Amino acid sequence: MSKILLISSENTGHGHKSITESLREQIIKIYPHTGFEVIDGFSLGGSISHIMGKIYNPVAVNLPLLWKLSYQFVNIFPSLLIFMTQLNIKKDLLKNIRKVKPDLIVPVHPAFVGSVINVLEQEKIAIPVIPFIADLDNVSNLWADARCKYIICPTNEAKESMLRRGIPSSKLKVMGFPIRDKFCPLISSIPESLDFTKGNRIRILLMSGSQGNKQIYRIAKILLENLNCHVTILAGNNKVLEKFMNKTLKPCFEDNIKICGFTSDVDLYMENSDLLIVRASPNVLMESVNLCKPVIVTGSLMGQEEKNPRFVESHKLGVVCKDIYKLPDVIGRLLLDNGKGFMDILKSQFSYREPDSARNISELLVNAAEGTK
Repeated sequence: MSKILLISSENTGHGHKSITESLREQIIKIYPHTGFEVIDGFSLGGSISHIMGKIYNPVAVNLPLLWKLSYQFVNIFPSLLIFMTQLNIKKDLLKNIRKVKPDLIVPVHPAFVGSVINVLEQEKIAIPVIPFIADLDNVSNLWADARCKYIICPTNEAKESMLRRGIPSSKLKVMGFPIRDKFCPLISSIPESLDFTKGNRIRILLMSGSQGNKQIYRIAKILLENLNCHVTILAGNNKVLEKFMNKTLKPCFEDNIKICGFTSDVDLYMENSDLLIVRASPNVLMESVNLCKPVIVTGSLMGQEEKNPRFVESHKLGVVCKDIYKLPDVIGRLLLDNGKGFMDILKSQFSYREPDSARNISELLVNAAEGTK
């Protein structure tokens, strides 16, 4: 039985966990005899490394300029972080390798590509490494390591980024973004017309991310005061924000608003909506595309998400509106001519979606693991 060790990240947003779960789901379903172990890369380095993983969300969300500067610094001096990470994780990484005995290692966080390969080479351990790039376009230099057996790219933009960094084309596999099955329903065609263009309320879902985003309060108020709409808000883990909105928005707009905290049923809320207003998170964007749900992107985290709004526009997968006070006008334009703007986005999403991506990536990984035996 071949074994795959996947190195993920538990605390740097939900995206890495979602990628991990989509691959685990497919391998268990299609290749039940393949061993599949997941470890949190930031748990390998003791308390300091664990704290670094924990502070990602607070810094990226609340101190965006500091996060951008940190991201840029690492991109300029990637070897420094690789060396520091290598020293920090070596002991526990080797302990896990001895325990799991993997035939393949798959990092889905860039900090654990070069650092892991360095440890393997130092110890003369011959285990191939195949990372999956967890970014759509603005790809960190940490992903670029020609010693990898392959580097799996979710997009052509990611591949071009790796080529510019000197990675041979033969080592790059463009395979789409792996999404969990529940976000990949069978869609044979898109609707010919849209109900909400006939005077019915448009159903809008506001997604604030797992950490909660205070801006969604202002967005909801603007939409409800200026549009015939129903707004559902996913407030994430921000209990204070959830309570505040229930106290201030709910009495004013009653049946036109629904406020929820953290939920594991995000797919159901997305499916029961007509339009999603989101941050440019790669996972959320690709989940929306696979569900054929038009998106309006209102912002992105500095650093790795900065190019994602442009990515959405260039592939016509949604629209970008950074001025939240213009959201009613943007939605109004999408509704003109019986929803032509919406239909154009739906057509682009339907053409771009890759519901079999997780399955195809899993197949490549299993074959690579079995090829080492």
